[in-house]
Amino acid sequence: MPNRHLCVPAPRTRVTGTTGIGCSQDPQGNSASNHACGYADPVSHAERVISGCAVACLLFAASAARADYIVPAGGITSLNAGTLNLACTDLIVGGTFNVNSGAIRNARNITIQSGGVLNGGSGSIAVSGNWSVSPTGQFSPGTSDVRFDESCGPGLSTISGSTTFHDVHFTSATGKSFVFTVGTTQTIAGLFEFQGTASAPAQFLSSIASQVAYINLQPGGTQLISHVGVTDVWATGQHLAPNQTNEGGSGNANGWFGSPGAAAVIPTLGNAALMALAALLAGIGGSALDARARRRKSGRRNCLGGESRGH
Repeated sequence: MPNRHLCVPAPRTRVTGTTGIGCSQDPQGNSASNHACGYADPVSHAERVISGCAVACLLFAASAARADYIVPAGGITSLNAGTLNLACTDLIVGGTFNVNSGAIRNARNITIQSGGVLNGGSGSIAVSGNWSVSPTGQFSPGTSDVRFDESCGPGLSTISGSTTFHDVHFTSATGKSFVFTVGTTQTIAGLFEFQGTASAPAQFLSSIASQVAYINLQPGGTQLISHVGVTDVWATGQHLAPNQTNEGGSGNANGWFGSPGAAAVIPTLGNAALMALAALLAGIGGSALDARARRRKSGRRNCLGGESRGH
């Protein structure tokens, strides 16, 4: 059975550039690859504007029940004010994807490949699985809102690469774990929400036990945190979850919980210990006084005997 294509509705979406490596189309839109293809003229490289159909063509193999939405290298997708419902498939960005004021819904995994750019604009993005940004990929947050939820299932989410978010939400009603690659930093400029439940606290962990990842909520940001556990993830900006406790996490959570800037606890001594300490200090003081007196007597004898420095 031949492969078939399905286009996702999106208002006046456009793409420029070539279809990208590993993706070829003839002028009728027939694809010879097993990847989703951006609608772009590979000959003239001219911009083609498509009304009522998203730029990326979703490809279904006969044996597969899934279709990822792929923006190939050189391709450009713009949602404008539209909504892209991925129905729990993946978004893979090798070119440029502009959310604008639109919305990405029900993404399973989002991957920004090398050279890829995902511009958040003022839109919203909802993802249930993994978020991966290549070292040479880019997420430009704008004033967007990114939500890690459980709409495609409660399995753990892995966040790979360092990302700057405007608003970001990590929420779970099932005790979900959010795993951050060791050494990476997630920076939040606006709202940072991290919410679990009393019976199933949500968890932050690093990808390798006893090694650390970082969360940096900037000074102007706000936090909404309750019923969470943290293991091997440090807060490097604002102190997070002040006056709360680590629910289910195993620790190594610098900058979380407790009271920010709390004074060190100084142990107290019982009466017997205080008396022993006083006697010790008195003995040290007495010895010092005796030594000082002996030095004075010795000095007087030297003066009387006519001794002087250098003779």
